[in-house]
Amino acid sequence: MKLLRQAVALALATLLVCASFNGHAQARRRVSLVLTNGKVFTADAQGHIAQAVAVDGERIVAVGSNAEILVGYEGARTIDLKGRLVTPGFNDAHIHFVSGGLSLLRVQLIGAQTLAEAKRRIAEKVRELPPGSWILGRGWDHTLWGGQWPTKKDLDEVAPNNPVFVQRVDGHTSWANTLALKRANITRDTQAPQGGEIRHDAAGEPTGILHETAGELVARVVPEPSRAERMQAIERALAEARRDGITSIQDNSGYENVELYRELLRADKLTVRIAEWQNFENTVAELKRQRAEFASFKIDPFRIRLTMLKGYVDGTLGSHTAAMLAPFADDPHNSGIPRHTPEELTRMTVERAQAGFQIGFHAIGDKANRMALDAFAAAKVETDKLGFAYQGPANRVPADFLRRNRVEHAQVVAPSDFARFRDLGVIASMQPSHAISDKRWAQDRLGEYRVMGAYSWHTMMAYGVHVPFGTDWPVEPINPYLGLYAAVTRQSTDGQPAGGWWPEERITIENAIRNYTAESAYASFEEKDKGQIAPHMLADLTVHTRDLLTIPPAEILHTEAAITILGGRVVYEK
Repeated sequence: MKLLRQAVALALATLLVCASFNGHAQARRRVSLVLTNGKVFTADAQGHIAQAVAVDGERIVAVGSNAEILVGYEGARTIDLKGRLVTPGFNDAHIHFVSGGLSLLRVQLIGAQTLAEAKRRIAEKVRELPPGSWILGRGWDHTLWGGQWPTKKDLDEVAPNNPVFVQRVDGHTSWANTLALKRANITRDTQAPQGGEIRHDAAGEPTGILHETAGELVARVVPEPSRAERMQAIERALAEARRDGITSIQDNSGYENVELYRELLRADKLTVRIAEWQNFENTVAELKRQRAEFASFKIDPFRIRLTMLKGYVDGTLGSHTAAMLAPFADDPHNSGIPRHTPEELTRMTVERAQAGFQIGFHAIGDKANRMALDAFAAAKVETDKLGFAYQGPANRVPADFLRRNRVEHAQVVAPSDFARFRDLGVIASMQPSHAISDKRWAQDRLGEYRVMGAYSWHTMMAYGVHVPFGTDWPVEPINPYLGLYAAVTRQSTDGQPAGGWWPEERITIENAIRNYTAESAYASFEEKDKGQIAPHMLADLTVHTRDLLTIPPAEILHTEAAITILGGRVVYEK
């Protein structure tokens, strides 16, 4: 009898288990995509790690263990990640997407270690094009050539019959040959525009080096790239972004390129989400006109949106045009080139803030950063008087939008100004790879004291400042893994110096990933929809070939995107 009772109990238990299993099976929700057996870094503030993700359509519906996801969800497609790391998709918070794409079609001077090498590359392009065609490109860096500025004569030797106009790696100094200067009518008597400088030789003749706004004298006579060229450039750039796990960009390509992005979106070929910037220099009336026109297009605001106005306060350290509070240590008669007077910058900032615009300023030098902060402080005082509610790109912009103005780069900051970033709520949008490419000469420019406030993302974060990361492509490579490596090591790609350059500014890999994802989403008012792996968030995900959280830092440089997912759709598989 005892054995009979045990047998009956076992049978009943088996039936209950089966019924339970069948109930679960029947309750499994059918979704579009399931990722299992992964290491899911959610990028939330606690740094939670999960194993699996369920996605339905464009949004994440569940994140948890393998058991939790598999018992509750059945995917139309299931991907076994085999232990690979998953993070939110990279969100490049500062990029020149069209310029980056165009750079792939023109003379590439990045990495030219000598003047002779730069000239050789230009000569190759000359042979490809007919006489008289413009030779365009960018990426040269005279600090690799001993620090002497090149001249028009160097270009004349390899391109006597073609106008040549090539930008320095930072995009703030241009190098032109004699024919290009002639096309632009630049002579010894030509006056540089405000915020620019034409370099002259001992005889008073222009050398071919044009700093800041002076480059516009030639740029305005260079034929604009055709629509077909711009579209080709964007398509090349999209391919680069997919391969690097980039799912969102905050883009300084100009409102005129929105039309091309819209065309790609309609054709289902736009494989990044775009937050496009407008030109701060435009009149308020023109900026509003563009906003009204854009609103009439009725585009999904999570695919293309207009966010901030981009302005320039100064130049760059590499070109000795960053606006400094005191002269450069290696150029004691030069304190850089501000693009505006402080009064003019503040007036324009207040006017645009009162019209309801988020503003971001390129500011490199400590004087430029202070000018930007002063302008934002004045704008806050004036807009606080208005008490109006801002209607943002998706009508989901937080009430604190006026405390989300931005400084792009924030490379050299006076010690007393870090707290002002925090107190004014100003975002410090930084690009870590700048530090490891600039460190060769940065201390020479700044001296032993100012350099301690340079490229200081750890200090910014310690003050509670939001620090989104980007690349500034094509100034730096688009590859976000280089930025992660720079942020956590502060070493050049050959591992120098040992321990890192000003190593106290290093951050953890977890924080670096968050800065490239969650912090970037905050900078464009999208933290409720992307930047973390959580239910209801957009399913923008990057699967990596290596575990960024555990590998030695040097191996970050050898990591790639294995899978890039945009809105629940796989757009790239290695």
